[in-house]
Amino acid sequence: MKRVFLYVRVSTEEQALHGLSIEAQTAALQSWAKTNGHKVAGIYIDAGVSARKPASKRPELQRLLGDVRAGKGELIVFTKLDRWFRNIAEYYKVQEVLEKYHMDWRTIHEDYDTSTASGRLKINIMLSVAQDEADRASERIKAINEMKRQKREPLTGDRMPGYKIEGKKYVKDPALEAAVNGFFRTYLARGSISAAMDEAGRLGLKLQYHRAHKMLDSTAYYGRYFDADGMTPPYITKEEFDMIQSMRRRVVRKSPKNRVYIFSGLIVCGECGKRMGGRVNTNQESYYYNCQSHYTRSADCSNQTNLGQRKIEAFLLETIREKMERQKAELEARPHQRQRDYRGEIATLRGKIDRLKDLYVNDLITLEQCRADQRTYLDKIESLQKESSELRAPNFDTVERLLSTGWEVVYSKLESEQKQEFWRILIQEIRIYPDRHIEYDLRL
Repeated sequence: MKRVFLYVRVSTEEQALHGLSIEAQTAALQSWAKTNGHKVAGIYIDAGVSARKPASKRPELQRLLGDVRAGKGELIVFTKLDRWFRNIAEYYKVQEVLEKYHMDWRTIHEDYDTSTASGRLKINIMLSVAQDEADRASERIKAINEMKRQKREPLTGDRMPGYKIEGKKYVKDPALEAAVNGFFRTYLARGSISAAMDEAGRLGLKLQYHRAHKMLDSTAYYGRYFDADGMTPPYITKEEFDMIQSMRRRVVRKSPKNRVYIFSGLIVCGECGKRMGGRVNTNQESYYYNCQSHYTRSADCSNQTNLGQRKIEAFLLETIREKMERQKAELEARPHQRQRDYRGEIATLRGKIDRLKDLYVNDLITLEQCRADQRTYLDKIESLQKESSELRAPNFDTVERLLSTGWEVVYSKLESEQKQEFWRILIQEIRIYPDRHIEYDLRL
């Protein structure tokens, strides 16, 4: 009787295409052990793991090797060689460990002998064949996925909240559409993940914090998924997505005792560029902001300014309308420049990407050429989108709407959280300098 380790491996693709199920492999190995009078010392199952993956990335194989080193068995058993490895270099890395600890292995459906030169040659040949088959299968899967990208079809069943799959296409989920719209609308207005989660929950989408983070990071919501533009119907624009990423770099954190610092996340030090944090004075009656880098000495910053929230608020209320009018006048005074038609260029490039599919299907180009050309076109599209965003004329609509006649009276009646939302919509950044003067940029 020997103590045997049973090793089982299957990748997702193999499970789907060939029915090499975990259950079938395990049952066959257990039956073999029982028939031959051996004791099963452990079963090790690497599910959804490719045989091409390095041994260090196969958790159950690593656990098996740990038990080999601990001397818990005498023989490793698997159904076929390709369940063990399809990569010659990785095979010999593991084989070196097995030989060091005098551990044998065998397959139950094939006949291999590692004790002779001819036996080792046979293993090398079969591993080379298996590796070639794996490479071909990988190429087929990549080609299939490429075709799906060209047709804007889902590559897997994965989808972000707010989407579902119908007729091999992503569509908006009517049951969650309002909640997802509310989630992004609230975040863009307030810059608070918690507030966005609360709004989504109110509309029927309960989110955990990590899921909300993933939604804010996902390009699917402006239409790009699986590296393909137009894969999903958008909830937000590319410009709004970029704005979200900018806002996330100055996230509003919850303060102790639910204090609301209305300029939280907006104020930076004019000297070192680091964010200035909100504080409360000793009598707990007034709020102020100072440079954290200076007081923690994490940067060479001499900005000792402690500027009260009321002073900052009064300065903005006094100057913001004038600042908007001045910037509008400056824009109107500029010579009119004819803008390039970025939309036309981008549409042309996307048409070229679609035609690559036909060229590849008709064997007019190789898969490598198809991928290289597609990458070139996608990079050009990204460059044009960035250039278009940088050159677009400022949009004063939101600022003008908020600063319409009588806005000061409306503002005076707002709660602190509403004031915070108001300033985050209007202002991109506020800078406070050591001499206490303030500069700021409108969000246009």
